Amino acid sequence: MAPAETLLVIDDDPTLRLLVSSGLKKRGYHVVQAAGVEHALALMVQHSPALVLVDVNMPERNGFEFVQAVRNGETGSRNRDKPLLMLTGSDDVASIDQAFSSGATDFITKPINLALLAERVKYALRGAAREQALRETQIEQASACRLAHLGFWQWDEQSDTLSWSEGATEVLRCETLPESGQALLSLVGQTDRLRLEAALVSAQRSGEGINLEVTLTLGNEERILRLQSAAKTEEHKLIGAFQDVTALRAFEDKALYLAEHDELTDLPKRRLFLNLLNERLSSAKQQVWSVSVIDVNRLHRINDAMGIQAGDQLLVMFAQCLKQSVPDALVCRLEADTFAVAMPHLDERDAPVFCRDKFLPLAGTYCLKGEEIFVDFTAGVSLFPSNGHSGDELLRSALLAQRFCRQQGGNQTLLLYESAHAFENVDALSLENDLRKALDNNEFFLVYQPQQSLVSRRYVGVEALLRWRHPTRGVISPADFIPLLEESGLIIDVGDWVAKEASRQLAQWKQQGIQVVMGINISARQFEVAGLAEHIARHAASYGHKPQEFELEITESTAMRNPQATLAILHKLKGMGFRLAIDDFGTGHSSYEYLLRFPLDTLKIDRSFIVEIAQSRQNRAIVRSLTALSQGLGLKTIAEGVEDQRQLDYLDALDVDEVQGFLLARPMEPAACQAFLQQQLVSVTAS
Repeated sequence: MAPAETLLVIDDDPTLRLLVSSGLKKRGYHVVQAAGVEHALALMVQHSPALVLVDVNMPERNGFEFVQAVRNGETGSRNRDKPLLMLTGSDDVASIDQAFSSGATDFITKPINLALLAERVKYALRGAAREQALRETQIEQASACRLAHLGFWQWDEQSDTLSWSEGATEVLRCETLPESGQALLSLVGQTDRLRLEAALVSAQRSGEGINLEVTLTLGNEERILRLQSAAKTEEHKLIGAFQDVTALRAFEDKALYLAEHDELTDLPKRRLFLNLLNERLSSAKQQVWSVSVIDVNRLHRINDAMGIQAGDQLLVMFAQCLKQSVPDALVCRLEADTFAVAMPHLDERDAPVFCRDKFLPLAGTYCLKGEEIFVDFTAGVSLFPSNGHSGDELLRSALLAQRFCRQQGGNQTLLLYESAHAFENVDALSLENDLRKALDNNEFFLVYQPQQSLVSRRYVGVEALLRWRHPTRGVISPADFIPLLEESGLIIDVGDWVAKEASRQLAQWKQQGIQVVMGINISARQFEVAGLAEHIARHAASYGHKPQEFELEITESTAMRNPQATLAILHKLKGMGFRLAIDDFGTGHSSYEYLLRFPLDTLKIDRSFIVEIAQSRQNRAIVRSLTALSQGLGLKTIAEGVEDQRQLDYLDALDVDEVQGFLLARPMEPAACQAFLQQQLVSVTAS
């Protein structure tokens, strides 16, 4: 139950004080009394009453002086707006006028009617509560307006008078604001002035509101204002809100700039580069253009030896030298250590000579952290129109030439796309060209290799493996195309497709009663892409899966490329609920410190330790140490590449948890794998 509200009764007549106080107490109020103004002011500070009844005529200081003292803050800011009701004579009109002038809320005439007094008090308290709520709302709105740079305006079309809300000058950081529509138009640039003038004229004629952004020159600054209003009122006024969106538009411009430009080197990214290049080519007509791809060699070694910051510093220096060498060219950063350059030439004979003269001096020594580091590169060059008619075709040809140049090794630094065909091994170039079309042409497919628990003998999981069915060459070996996917960066889009397709297939199997954990391999390039965890989670959720139904596999080498970054991504995936496995374990140089810190569920033992396990005591010792380590860390172990029964028997004896390999089942397409798993389920159930 809420406590009784406190009322203060002030009157020098003790009989009247007692009468009023008694009547109000019977109606549930707590009443304090004062015979004079000084005492009353002290009680106001002490009790902060919800309402005050004060007589006009009292000795020493009268009721008007009390009201003025309260309104002036003599009893504190919390009492300044309290309802003050004055008791006056019924025919004392002058006192009533003076009461309101002093700041009284209401008046009550004598003689006092207690029933009427109680009602007047009740309504006065309700009014005070509404006013308090309104004041709080106004304070909240004022705070919100300041935070959002919002304010309000009114325009009277008949007098052309423009008024602004209180605090508008503070929001817009200016001393004065225009006081008429014409004054506002004078502060707007030519283009915006025409738009604003048209909007005001339209509002005058049609009565509709306005909604537009204009740039105002206020003092020495330009501010971007968004002006909105409702329809014109019957008094021919537009009443609306304004928002200073200067900072917001600057942020959006910066975001758009960063979306199209590399933050480290300030060079355009691939998309902007291609857009600009295509614009140039569309108007080039018969002019020759070259597109060059320049890849800095062995940047990862600098990162490993001197730190990522040193590698970034090198890229900035290289980019600056590149821009200085070809100041009129289009230059972009394609990838971490790869740049692209496009420029016009007099003819095709001039292009290769010009590229060599400009690019070869870029190979040399750069000073990093006080040390001189030699940096070289490989470059590929394609020509318009000989090697392509669009920016994308030319860039693809230049990339192929650059990668083929790198494969050749030796002293080869720059290679024309045409020259690449003079070498015998053009098959890789052709294959990569076809690979770029494979995803759009639905040539990729997944096969699944079952994983068996050695405890229950049930098939508890499958590993999804990528395959490519080439339209003319048939199924291509993963060893031939996976490295090309990694090098070209296509693995990012293809890896995303794998996650989506595996999620779809798992949903189909679940409908058939098959419950398995789906293993998906994550490549090193995918690990470098922001939003990896969210992409995989979205595909899983789109088919109604829980993250626990997936085991995401990374190789040991991927994990150790950047252990700290790996740790952060793994924790994010683990936090979402995904199972995590480290693949090919034991083939690299992992730090056990990181193995202990990685939030893993499974350790997959590489097949190289399995092949000779029946003949090699050393291999058996390694496998046993890995299973013991996993048991100590609470990890599950899976042995890969099991091909005969003796290997399986040894692995069972060495406490391996699960196995996969040709002995149990080869990787199978979905229908065959489904039939296999259903048959095994029947066999296990029957036994």
